[in-house]
Amino acid sequence: MDTVFGKNDIRKQMKLYRENMTREAMFSKSTQIFEQLITVPEYKRAEKIFTYVSMNNEVDTIMLIDYSLSMEKHVFVPKVVGKNMEFYEISDISELSPGYFGIYEPDINGKEPDYSRTGFMCMPGLSCDREYNHIGYGGGFYDRYLSGKNSFYKAALAYEYQLMEHVPAQEGDVRPDMIITEEDIHRKLDY
Repeated sequence: MDTVFGKNDIRKQMKLYRENMTREAMFSKSTQIFEQLITVPEYKRAEKIFTYVSMNNEVDTIMLIDYSLSMEKHVFVPKVVGKNMEFYEISDISELSPGYFGIYEPDINGKEPDYSRTGFMCMPGLSCDREYNHIGYGGGFYDRYLSGKNSFYKAALAYEYQLMEHVPAQEGDVRPDMIITEEDIHRKLDY
């Protein structure tokens, strides 16, 4: 797998792996990732949870959203506007509807986005490496949103097969503080 060098090649390969996962495998691995995630002290302490809304066999975040709401945490999900995204608070999964590229987004109806830029952030992606380089989908939404001053603790949620020895990185790429897979919790201090 590590003979693939370009970001676009890695994206294509990881999308293909993910598309070939059965729903049962996706759900099983996502459940294991969720069960690891909720044990992380940074998640437990956080009052504000920022997360993507999963689709297309991504690591499922619906159970995380439901669980976080049941724990009376404030949950924020992204909405894309042009080339940028903002996070809006939701109080129930029913507040989501298809938006940008069919991704479920919050109904903002007069709501203001969260400008605090602080909390626990779950990042989507297609691949990570042991130096915490992270490849997303190529739109740069999370890199733009997370650049500059912010106080997010960032966790990339990934299947173990998405963790590679090396992925290319560029200046401006935002790295997660931890990577959570179905097999392990990888922290920067581990390496």
